[in-house]
Amino acid sequence: GIFLFTKLSDISDWKNVPKSYYYPRNNDDSDKEDKIEMYVVQKYIHQPYLIGNKKFDLRLYVLVTSYSPLTVYIYRSGFARFTSSRYSNS
Repeated sequence: GIFLFTKLSDISDWKNVPKSYYYPRNNDDSDKEDKIEMYVVQKYIHQPYLIGNKKFDLRLYVLVTSYSPLTVYIYRSGFARFTSSRYSNS
């Protein structure tokens, strides 16, 4: 599912809600209890950065294996996308 959060603390609260609240358990899911969880994190920018008056986005892949000490790996083959039309606020 897709979940929208406006504060970092909301994510912590959501993480503590039992998964069965969002995803009813199937009988054959009992072996998936310790499954690794994956997340996509993105933030909407109200006044976006522009290149040549065009919006763009960057796709970067990172793997965080530890928070203490912080250990992050960045995949070198990310990519950029550009719109074909000029951006307007109206």
